[in-house]
Amino acid sequence: MPPMPTCNYSRPHVLLHWTFACIIIWATVSGFGNALLDLPTVIADGISFVNVSLTFMLIPLFGLRILCALDHREPVHANRTLRLLAKCGHLALYVVTGFVLVTGVLMMERPINLFGVLSLAQPLQEPLLTDFFNVLHKYACVALALLVAGHVAAVAVHHWHGEKLLQRMSL
Repeated sequence: MPPMPTCNYSRPHVLLHWTFACIIIWATVSGFGNALLDLPTVIADGISFVNVSLTFMLIPLFGLRILCALDHREPVHANRTLRLLAKCGHLALYVVTGFVLVTGVLMMERPINLFGVLSLAQPLQEPLLTDFFNVLHKYACVALALLVAGHVAAVAVHHWHGEKLLQRMSL
């Protein structure tokens, strides 16, 4: 694979990328741990509280993240297939992330407590609907975890081929 032409990302793009990456990876690992392990109630509740607060913060930032992505001009890569694959992968990450955020709010069965500073009413009261969105949320989280793993693997492959993607995505 020939080296990719360099094209650095803007400071807001980099900050949003790493904010989303850290929160999504934390919420994924801790959320699956919470769901799959028999944790003491106080720990499970604490993880849920932190995850709801952190991921809710991503909602207003999501629009900015999309704008940064749309504003960024990717360097032209010689291989059109790889460029298309990368575009599809990134689009899937954005769509599934948005879906996870929306279903996460719609599945709430209690008020949304944001770090004990702000409390928002749950948007839906009907248990049938919150259960439906809970199921969708779980499947979307699995899809997002797989997409993130694929994204990290693609970065590793690029680095293995001498392309310094992480250098481009740093401040």
